[in-house]
Amino acid sequence: MNFIKRQFKNWTLFLILGLLTFIIGTVVAIMLMTGVSAPDALYGIFIMLWMIPVVLVTVIDRIFVWKLGNKVVNKIQFFILLFIAFLWMVRALANLAQGY
Repeated sequence: MNFIKRQFKNWTLFLILGLLTFIIGTVVAIMLMTGVSAPDALYGIFIMLWMIPVVLVTVIDRIFVWKLGNKVVNKIQFFILLFIAFLWMVRALANLAQGY
């Protein structure tokens, strides 16, 4: 029990995003799967399948926090998100240059 308390004392960016994604995605998927439309049910199943990578990233995040500490992991995760934002900006500029 002490291990769980210690792990959730060290919050990280990916942990927060992962928990929010997991909670919101599960609620939306259950709502879609209990509906009457077959395409909505399939979309709910699709959302549940995309929860597998979210859980894997969250578990890997906890392992890295356990090994390296939350300050180092937060710094790395922040740089990953900045790199993704940079790639989105480059893609937006390329779309503007091509006229999309």
